[in-house]
Amino acid sequence: MRGAGLDDFGAPGHVPALDLLVSALETEAALTPAGRAEVRGTLLRALRTRLWLHARPVPAVSAVEQRPPVVLVGLPRTGSTVLHRLLALHPALRAPCLWELLSPVAPPGAVGAGDPVAEAERYVADLHRTAPELARVHPTGAYEPEECEHLMNADFRNSVLGLLSYRVPSYASWLLAQDLTSAYELHRAQLAHVLARRPAPAGARLVLKSPSHLWHLPSLDRVYPGARFVVLERDVEEAIGSVCGLVVAARRRRSAGVDPVEIGREMTAATRTGLARLYAFTGDPSVADRCLPVRFTDLVADPVGTTARVLAWLGLPVDQAVRGLWREHLAHHPRPPHLHPRAACGLPAAGPPSAPQTMEASS
Repeated sequence: MRGAGLDDFGAPGHVPALDLLVSALETEAALTPAGRAEVRGTLLRALRTRLWLHARPVPAVSAVEQRPPVVLVGLPRTGSTVLHRLLALHPALRAPCLWELLSPVAPPGAVGAGDPVAEAERYVADLHRTAPELARVHPTGAYEPEECEHLMNADFRNSVLGLLSYRVPSYASWLLAQDLTSAYELHRAQLAHVLARRPAPAGARLVLKSPSHLWHLPSLDRVYPGARFVVLERDVEEAIGSVCGLVVAARRRRSAGVDPVEIGREMTAATRTGLARLYAFTGDPSVADRCLPVRFTDLVADPVGTTARVLAWLGLPVDQAVRGLWREHLAHHPRPPHLHPRAACGLPAAGPPSAPQTMEASS
C-alpha cells in the first residue's frame, strides 16, 4: 500500500488463501534467506497487482478475448514448453511473455511506474544464478512465452506454488479442495490488461499453458467457456520421475530441508489426483470435442509435424515461413537432457515404457 499509494484490494476473498499460504511458508517450507526473499517478492508483487487492478478499469473486451483461448493442459514435463513456444510463432496465436505475466497491469498514472521488462530480466538473471539446473530444465526468458500460472498469484490460489515450488502441504491439501473460479476471473482480467498494452493481431487467439490448470479445469472452463484444450500425454511413471527432478531442483533453490523421498510420495499422489481430474473433465461429452490429445513421444520425435497437427485441428494454415521459424527455434533451443532421480526419490526403477494414460483409455 505504501509503495503503490493505494489501499483497495477489492473483495477480501483472497485473505484466507494468503493467510494460509503465509502460515505454511513460515512453518513448513524451511525457507532459506534467498527463498524467503524470493517468495516475499512474489507475494508483494501479487498484492501490488491487485491494487493496480482495482485502481484501473478493466479494458474493453478485445476481439482476441471474444474467441475462446487454446489451453495446453497436462502434467509438468510433458512437452508443453516446446509446443507452447512453437505455437506462439504462428501469427494467428498470441502467447503472453514472461515480462507481461510478472507485470500484467500497468500502474495508474505514474505511481509505482517501473520498467517491467527490466524487472523480468532481473528475475531471469536471478534464476540462472541461484538455480542453474532449474533454468536448464525449464529455459526462461523475459520475452519468451511463459506459464500463465503467474496470473493465479493475485488470488493466492496457485497449484504451482502449493504443489511444486515450495513444501507447503497444508496449503496444497486445502487448495486441491477449492473452487478456483474467482482466481480465474482475476486471471482473465489481467489478460485483458496484457492485451490492451500489447494488442494481438486481429482475429488471433490466445494460447495459454500452465501445469496449475490440471487440478482445476472445471473452474477454468467456467471462466473461459468454449476453450480448446490440447491434452499432453506421457507415460505416467516417466512423467512422475521427471516431475520429481524438476521439484527437487526448484525446492533446493528455496529451502534448507529438501527430502527427495517425500517429494517422490507427494508427486506420485499429486500426479494421480491430477490425471483423475483431467480425464474426468475431458471425458465429459460437453468437453470431449474441444480436446486434442498429443503424445509426448510424438512431440519429441516430430515437433514440427505435431505442431502442424495441432494447428490443423484449430483450422489454421501453416506456410513455409512458419515452418522456417519452427526449425530455427528448435535449432537454437535443443531439448535439454534431464535426469530422473527415481532411486533418490524412493521411486521404483523405471521399466520399459508403457502406453501413456490417455483420454480414450480413461473414458
